[in-house]
Amino acid sequence: MSEKPMTVSEMARMGGLARARTYSKAQIRAWGRLGGRTPRLDAKALACLRQLLAKGKSQAKCATILGVSVRTIGRLVARMKADSRI
Repeated sequence: MSEKPMTVSEMARMGGLARARTYSKAQIRAWGRLGGRTPRLDAKALACLRQLLAKGKSQAKCATILGVSVRTIGRLVARMKADSRI
């Protein structure tokens, strides 16, 4: 990996194929982990969400209690359901 990580604008200018030819998959994954959406809820809040849902609270009520959007709760619930099927 180079000394200084690439910025988003540098990656966009380079393009996907050129980037893939120049850098290894490991380097690209490392940059990808740095970017993206940060998690809004930590492990403690996720445990609280599971408890609230088990008690029968609605997703809207859970969102109000945890201070996030209903959409965020919906994504997390979908992920929890997908993980439990495995």
